[in-house]
Amino acid sequence: MLSVIMVSLIVITSTFAQENHKETVAYKQAYNLAVQATIYGWAPVMMDVALELQTDVDAPMNNGQAPINQLGPITRLWDYRDRSYTTPNNDTYYIQGWADLEDQPMVLFIPPVKNRYFIEQILDMYTESVVDLCNATIGEEGGYFILAKRGKTFDNPNDLPVFYSNTRYIWLAGRLGVSASAEDHKIAQQLQKEFRLMPLSEYPHGGVQPVPLVRKGAPKVKFPKGLAWFKRFEKVLLENYLEEDKSITDQFKYIGIGNGQIDALSEVQKEALVQGFADGFEMILHTAQNTNTPVNGWNYEYTAGKYGADYLQRAAINMNSIGLNSPERAMYPKRYFDQNGEVLHGKNVYEITLPKDMQVNQAMGGFWSITMYDAEDRFMVDNAINRYKIGSMTEDLEYNTDGSLTIYISYEQPKDPKQLKNWLPAPNADFMLQARFYEPTEKVVNGEFHLPQLYLTK
Repeated sequence: MLSVIMVSLIVITSTFAQENHKETVAYKQAYNLAVQATIYGWAPVMMDVALELQTDVDAPMNNGQAPINQLGPITRLWDYRDRSYTTPNNDTYYIQGWADLEDQPMVLFIPPVKNRYFIEQILDMYTESVVDLCNATIGEEGGYFILAKRGKTFDNPNDLPVFYSNTRYIWLAGRLGVSASAEDHKIAQQLQKEFRLMPLSEYPHGGVQPVPLVRKGAPKVKFPKGLAWFKRFEKVLLENYLEEDKSITDQFKYIGIGNGQIDALSEVQKEALVQGFADGFEMILHTAQNTNTPVNGWNYEYTAGKYGADYLQRAAINMNSIGLNSPERAMYPKRYFDQNGEVLHGKNVYEITLPKDMQVNQAMGGFWSITMYDAEDRFMVDNAINRYKIGSMTEDLEYNTDGSLTIYISYEQPKDPKQLKNWLPAPNADFMLQARFYEPTEKVVNGEFHLPQLYLTK
């Protein structure tokens, strides 16, 4: 009798061990794939969240929102109130929109833009650059341009230039540079109204913008997490499937992505997905804080808009700043740390002295700026003097005798008059800085010119 009981116990223990082993293996497999999916899908999910948020209106708004296949002008410079997507600039007027290329191509009309920085940056849902339409690529006279999904056939009236997207949806992220003068802002606002986006069937007379409705501020991002993130990723993946990534994305079916089976996963697998998302997020964040090429504490991203199979770099760059321009059109060095590797914090005082020649192509409307962002959410920071950046368009700065410029950064307002003129207010918290070179020279793009070190002085 005793031996029977012992045998039974051995069988039960063995069965339990086998089941436990199966669950362990299932967890590990789901976790591994969840991390990979998080890294691969980070950028397209961010884009899909932005698409939904910015097109969830019935008419164009003055904060940039507009229905699909329409343009939305942002009729003021963005600041701390605007939280549609991370690290927006405080330098340009946006004229943006989202387009669906599934049924037919869209036609974009760009008016003549003289003596001013402008760009209509077109991105697919994986933030790969479709084309940059700007004074450096098409000149100052503007024109009509067809935007189509790759593989679609159509008649091309007047043999217009055509640019193809690998995905059904695209983002048109237009920008118009402005000086500090009120008159220049009025000119830029008028130019915004002249851009048009229309279906090919309505060319050439469609797309006339209505007067945008007034909406205060911008909608806030509601970014999914955990299992909700994976369901959002599946939606984006199916709508914007890339055949060339099939060998990568097909394996995600083992965790229910691509075959509608996420809810059917075991509790162990779902737990693995939640943990995989959390750890994948940490990996992307770590890479975002140390992206690409660090020089003097600034991280340079020379691959923006051209990621190929570097999915981690794509995720990291888009975590910092969704949809960066290609390096030839703009460079975005950023930093989270001081010269000692300590996280930047507003309780401290920092200085940076910039050279007289900041290597931007002024003939193409090029200019530069350095903008302050909260390190946690990467949005601009409210401050007492309503200054969110310092740059070549900033008025009343005090330059050094050799033409260089020293910028002072802190939460506390400086008492010294020169420091106050050149003060960039920081939050009383961790922060990050993002520089922008609009139309940089070849020295910047080729890595021959770099920003100097930022120093902790107090």
